[in-house]
Amino acid sequence: MLAFKINKDETAYEVTKCDKKAAGLVTIPDVYEGKPVVSIKAEAFRYCSKITDVIIPDSIEKFGSWAFIDCHGLTNVVIPDSVKKAGYAIFQGCTSLKSAVLSKNMKISGNRAFAQCTSLASVTIPDGVKVIGEHCFVDCTGLASVTIPKSLKEYKFAFYNCTGLANITFQKGLKVIDEHAFEKCTGLTGVTIPEGVEEIKDRAFEGCTGLASVTIPKTVVKMGDGVFKDCDNQLTVNVLGLREKPEAWPSEWKNDYKVIWNYGGKNIVEEGGKQ
Repeated sequence: MLAFKINKDETAYEVTKCDKKAAGLVTIPDVYEGKPVVSIKAEAFRYCSKITDVIIPDSIEKFGSWAFIDCHGLTNVVIPDSVKKAGYAIFQGCTSLKSAVLSKNMKISGNRAFAQCTSLASVTIPDGVKVIGEHCFVDCTGLASVTIPKSLKEYKFAFYNCTGLANITFQKGLKVIDEHAFEKCTGLTGVTIPEGVEEIKDRAFEGCTGLASVTIPKTVVKMGDGVFKDCDNQLTVNVLGLREKPEAWPSEWKNDYKVIWNYGGKNIVEEGGKQ
């Protein structure tokens, strides 16, 4: 069912191919012919559409690009913490995938890791993950909620067009909301950004047409351009606990939306379109 190749040093094996006729549960062994299995080659499971589950052992350290692309029957995946590297589009197009748990040590460096996994309803991003590749969850329209761990620093375009996303939980200690991170998440109606966040980058919530209210804490010292570009014109942004308007925020950050500035308990209302 699985094919293996030994590395140049003859110290470990790589999974090179899975029989396309494989069905149901597939278990990748941690040892093959007395040596550890440490990686999965690019496209190794491509088009294995009858696989429903895969057990990935703690010995695996690396996924090649497109490792499980278009495994349309795959329903769940747990990536062990031993995995540190992953290529491009490793689970792209796995349209039956319902849940995914990421390795806390993995940098999803290849981008589009779970792109177009339209049934993905649950994803666990452990605290410890620092970087998620661009468009990691693009078009995951079934994803309803997500928790952003405090360790995360780079995740631009990560949830682009996740139209079913209705709830975002930001862990206390998070510093940055990355550019375009939640663009076109039209299912969002409200967002509360926790105190401690220091920067909201360009167009983080662009095109979130369902947004009715956003709360921004006083700790935000940097604001990018067009953070709420093309949101509903009824959006109200509440900025808490400031003494005065922050000079580091460009005038284009809010576009034409209503802003309620809270200056130490006193609210100053700035209507849309007015500076």
